[in-house]
Amino acid sequence: MDNSQLRRREGRIGPLGYYWFLTFEHASEFHAQVKDCQQSINTAHFDLTAAEGLHLTLDRIAYDGELSSSQLGSIASAAGHACRRQSPFTLRMDHLTDLHGAIGFIASPQERVHTLRDGLRTATRSVFPDAPVKDSASNPHVTVAYPAFEDLPAAAAAMVEKMGATAYGVDVAITEAIMVSLKRHPHSYEWDVISRISLGV
Repeated sequence: MDNSQLRRREGRIGPLGYYWFLTFEHASEFHAQVKDCQQSINTAHFDLTAAEGLHLTLDRIAYDGELSSSQLGSIASAAGHACRRQSPFTLRMDHLTDLHGAIGFIASPQERVHTLRDGLRTATRSVFPDAPVKDSASNPHVTVAYPAFEDLPAAAAAMVEKMGATAYGVDVAITEAIMVSLKRHPHSYEWDVISRISLGV
């Protein structure tokens, strides 16, 4: 594929806002699985997600500048109370898929992710009723490569088909949800952790 015929993917650069994430800093087996898959991805067309950048977006809390530190603290406190009723759980990463041109793993069981998201969303709205929550059309997932150009779904699908034969399943323990301040760079995302909310504590 000739890069000169492709249109670079546009997107807002800089601070994006506040989100609820699951992160995978200590999931070494998952890191190895992702690295194995990424070796087959064309880096001329896709930006690979580094191990420290792997995440699952649960929900959006607010856009940049919409909330004060005090309000974020109140949301974290409400989330802490809500998550006492949520037990730690295990996610299975074993289904590699095309995510509208990106490449990632579907996380299951999806119902468990949705239950956690709904609890956090209720906590968010108890402080910020007009929160611009994120209702994604995609199943819960962890992106391992983002498209650098527009109109790459066919390329993503072809790579997924190629990698799917060798991809293997990995279990990841989920013990907390993370409130983050998210920013986007030209080829990656970065976040600062605002609060860690333990499950079942």
